Amino acid sequence: MAPDSNQQDAGASSLATSASASAAVFQTSDEQDFMLTQTQQLASQCFRPPVLLQDQGVHARLFSLTVTGFQYDWQKDRKEVTIGRHPACDIIVKEKRVSGYHLKIYRDDAFRYFVEELSINGSYINKQFMEKGQTKSLQHGDEISMGVYDKEKFETIAAYIFRVADCENDSSRSAHEISTVADASAASGREAPSGTAPVAPTTGHGGTSFVTEQWVRDHWDTRTVLGSGNFSEVRLGVNVQNGSEKRAVKIIDKKKFLQFQNKRESHLCLNSEADVLLGLNHSGIVGFYQWFETEAHLYLVMELLEGGDLLQCILEHGCFTEYEARRLFRELCEAVRYLHGKRIVHRDLKPENILLTTRDRKSMHLKIADFGLARTNMKSRDCRTFCGTPHYFAPEVINTFRDRETSSAGYDLQADMWSLGVILYIMLSGIPPFDEDGLYEQILEGKYEFDVREWTTVSPEAKQLVRSLMTVNPKDRLTIHQALDHNWFRFCAPGSCASPYRRPMPPEFNQPPSAGPQPMQIAEGEPCTKRRRTEDAPMLEAQIFDSSGVKAHSPLGA
Repeated sequence: MAPDSNQQDAGASSLATSASASAAVFQTSDEQDFMLTQTQQLASQCFRPPVLLQDQGVHARLFSLTVTGFQYDWQKDRKEVTIGRHPACDIIVKEKRVSGYHLKIYRDDAFRYFVEELSINGSYINKQFMEKGQTKSLQHGDEISMGVYDKEKFETIAAYIFRVADCENDSSRSAHEISTVADASAASGREAPSGTAPVAPTTGHGGTSFVTEQWVRDHWDTRTVLGSGNFSEVRLGVNVQNGSEKRAVKIIDKKKFLQFQNKRESHLCLNSEADVLLGLNHSGIVGFYQWFETEAHLYLVMELLEGGDLLQCILEHGCFTEYEARRLFRELCEAVRYLHGKRIVHRDLKPENILLTTRDRKSMHLKIADFGLARTNMKSRDCRTFCGTPHYFAPEVINTFRDRETSSAGYDLQADMWSLGVILYIMLSGIPPFDEDGLYEQILEGKYEFDVREWTTVSPEAKQLVRSLMTVNPKDRLTIHQALDHNWFRFCAPGSCASPYRRPMPPEFNQPPSAGPQPMQIAEGEPCTKRRRTEDAPMLEAQIFDSSGVKAHSPLGA
């Protein structure tokens, strides 16, 4: 029987769980911490206001993100603040889409803060919607915003950053330190020009810059965590000078990294990702601006893309139309051609590592991110590290682990091409090509099918491209130049292949014979959509292969 909308939702859920590992890496070579992404929704588009001396009569402040220079000082003798259009409100927003009394912020006797939504229009706390009658706790650094969605784009009407006075200058510093901030700032190094990223003052080894932790605090607001791993975090970085320039800042704990490196005998270098990014300049690759280090941390400052990632886009809106997929997949292939032209193999291409410039499918563009596993591939099959994400492993990556003691083991640029095939499969159908039970056996044998009804309206040329990319023997697999020359990129007008969520679906498979021939038959009792799940626990070698080769049931099996 054909899958209904609930089954489509289940298929989307299975796609999400197949990529649920926090670092999106499943490997034994221990590079998993380098696979952090910018995929989580930003908790706050916040900024750090100019340094202020402590005012003993003020216990909190609200800084406007929409009205330059506006701040509201919350005196300690007041227990609540109202925001709305009414003249009696403490903060007045003169906008007809804002209610008379839109929301209320209040505190209890223990100086714990809360937000109560008063308007049917609702508000947002760190981009999370609050409906009328809801109450949420409020923390230092939270963003409170009012706005509306116009054609799927959010329009901010008013937005404020809430700051507790005792935490005002830095959440990690106590109140008695505040008076010394200005002097520390002056001694920390030169100021960056207005509107540009802060420049680290002292040149260190390898072209990086050595700074103090104080310099970092004075130049970058990095309180909002976007992702975390064993020894590093990716944070939202806001330029303190102008409060509007936002970057993704990866912060690596040197001590934890060295402990990890020594314990696991990893061949990763502390600056390996930065070394790769420094040599790249392509519109389809996430931008890299600078890196600097302190005694304790290494900082990588990268482009922040607020359109989310490709996986989240598919989970929220379904698979792409063939026309949309063609445009975006071409962009992806062109970025990979640039990498392969430099003999760089990415080794972890997947939807989570493909970031989007916007959420609008008609105008979005793709950028490849996360180069923690990338390396130069100077000769055939000289990559031997078993790393990446299981559902996107090329067969030769698995064989390299199985045959690691032999001279024939190894893989090269063609491993990326297999991953591209898996990505295209997902873009066109909304689910991964392989079941989790016996995952490695399916990959090694190339056992996948176009067996969900989304494929019934996909062109033969698209399916052929997927097959040509997901070919088990890497010598028979398309190279990136051959892929870009494929016939699929040469035809099809907009709208000729509509999304399954907007087009008539094939008839139910259980209709009587008089209904005519059916596009596909699924055996009774067989699942109509494949369920996928990926675990993020490290694999033990004994759990993957036995003495005869691939284990009968891989560790991904439920």
